[in-house]
Amino acid sequence: MLMRVQETVDYCHVKPEHEAIHQRLENWARWVRVRPHGWATHPMWRKALTSKQWEVSPAVPVTVNTLDAADMEKAVSALPVKHREAVRWSYVYCRDPLAMARSLGVSKQGLADLVDSGRTMLQNKL
Repeated sequence: MLMRVQETVDYCHVKPEHEAIHQRLENWARWVRVRPHGWATHPMWRKALTSKQWEVSPAVPVTVNTLDAADMEKAVSALPVKHREAVRWSYVYCRDPLAMARSLGVSKQGLADLVDSGRTMLQNKL
């Protein structure tokens, strides 16, 4: 009986030369990502805490550089379609890689390569 070979791809791997653009993309992702309690929550209750949250020490949020994030959004939206969708998947959506690879018509390794080459394009553009 033959067994099916599963290829394993590390989608979290960032090349050393992409560290700077990775940090900028992380900042962009924090700016772009939709929060679970967004505009549907009344402004008076938007920062309300539950009883369990009062017991935990307060967390200091990471600040977002909105000007850099807006520039990054312009650059990401100018990428070719497959690269743009792969970068958005990697940083914003973070869902099932197999489904994303199927929707783009590439293999799992191809999806990782699209993210990597998208980072390279962004690094060269910015």
